[in-house]
Amino acid sequence: MSIALFTIREMYMKNQMVSDRFNLKKIRHDLLVVSVVGMFIGFLAPFGMDSTPLFLSISFWVCTSVCGYLIYMPTTVLGELVLLPFINRHWLRFAISALLASVIMSFVVPILTWLFFYIPLDYASQFWSMLPKAIIIGTALSIATIVKDHIQHQQVIIKESEQKIEQIQENDDKAGQQLQLFIEQLPVEKRGQLICLEMSDHYLKVHTDKGHHLLLLRFKDALTMLDLVDGMQTHRSWWIAKEAVQSVKRDGRKVILVMINQLEVPVSKTYLDEVKNQHFHV
Repeated sequence: MSIALFTIREMYMKNQMVSDRFNLKKIRHDLLVVSVVGMFIGFLAPFGMDSTPLFLSISFWVCTSVCGYLIYMPTTVLGELVLLPFINRHWLRFAISALLASVIMSFVVPILTWLFFYIPLDYASQFWSMLPKAIIIGTALSIATIVKDHIQHQQVIIKESEQKIEQIQENDDKAGQQLQLFIEQLPVEKRGQLICLEMSDHYLKVHTDKGHHLLLLRFKDALTMLDLVDGMQTHRSWWIAKEAVQSVKRDGRKVILVMINQLEVPVSKTYLDEVKNQHFHV
């Protein structure tokens, strides 16, 4: 059972990760951001590039930044997917994936340098001089991307939570309106806390803490009128308000709900599992 749950959770994490990172809208946004970063770095002309023409410096760093994104993003994501079954720690999976991306980047940068500045390729020296820089810069940018994605994900969760709270409040308001309209059908002296409904021939016996009253109303119509109220059907002819349950007792195999007015409501086999799920201590 635990292995199955782990597999399901693992598959969900993988699908969620791929859908979050390999999103065309997000990729376009990220490419725009890294291009702006590359322009800024090119304007600063680091690593002795102050004598290089500005447009060439900017072009080189924009291209390098875009290539870095196109290497680090898929490598870290795919690395997570591949390593997830074998390594539990997220930071270790990320470190291994980022290291692999840095190795790839260390091969790509000399090619870009050759294309822009006609510097002969010499991987024997260029690779090892580039690798530490690629590890530091690439890992820093990857961490920044992960932090940004995490913040955006948290914002989405907060927004969804707020929407759920609003929906619950809206349902509570509607449930209150339903209950009020239903209770208003009773004589004034019988209006009070709704306890349960009992089908009685062609009538509906409504039990409140003020007594009971017969309404000329079909049982199924009453259930429709109270569909948002916190209650449940326990028998083909009984419905109870959950907050009005005082205790549960057994009579042989029979399960009976004792209400706050001491009325005993039967629970049929059809609804027994649902009643158990309500934590009435059946």
